Amino acid sequence: MLRIAHSVAEILADPQVDALVLTHGTDTLEETAYFLHLVLKTEKPVVIVGAMRPASALGADGPANLLTALRVAASPLARGLGVLVVSDGAIISARDLTKVTTAAIGALGTRLAGPLGEVSGDEVLIWHRPALRHTMTSAFDIAGISELPQVDILYDHQDARAALYDAAIAGGTQGLVVAAYGNGSLSPAAIEGAALAAATGIPFVRASRTGAGVVARKQTDAALGMVSALSLNPQKARILLLCALLQGQKGQALQQVFASY
Repeated sequence: MLRIAHSVAEILADPQVDALVLTHGTDTLEETAYFLHLVLKTEKPVVIVGAMRPASALGADGPANLLTALRVAASPLARGLGVLVVSDGAIISARDLTKVTTAAIGALGTRLAGPLGEVSGDEVLIWHRPALRHTMTSAFDIAGISELPQVDILYDHQDARAALYDAAIAGGTQGLVVAAYGNGSLSPAAIEGAALAAATGIPFVRASRTGAGVVARKQTDAALGMVSALSLNPQKARILLLCALLQGQKGQALQQVFASY
């Protein structure tokens, strides 16, 4: 992911390059896209595109998706929108994109915000712009960075074991994200894990395993050393947390980071 970001940044620094289209496998596309959305310093259009069917399949979606991505990248309307993902004609902000199903053509979509626009025929239509910080307004910078912090995700469930949190901490994790129940509720093991993390100064972020909705902040978060991921899913909360750690952000200052990005 970091290597991709450095390569993309180098390409975009060329004054003869006006935009960039990146092809990517759909399984982890949302993580790469959001990372680039946070760390690239450019207003040039960056469009990421994938396919759900191989080129040899009947009704392969790759060629049409690639053509659509090129149309978006070539449009002046795409400038300054951050990293975009094109899927089945929809133009989606990297911040909002997720893989919503395993194998269907419309696997890349959004849970909350909806697309920024669409491609209708040859025309690129943009309906609204991202409200949160990204690219040129982002504080995150990977210039000179050769390694990312280790941030791990643990999945909460009935009969969960606190030993898994202890193992992650002993293994050198620098940040923990828990895929929690519903509105960020935690099992007794996860609460114990949060206490272990707080005792060692390791950030602990509550996200939801449901895939949609906002994890409400709790009055007890600060005392327990916890941060709410708000509307970010666990995998994107991990990306934002590692970026924040690169900048030395710690404690409850992290909550403002999650509110801003």
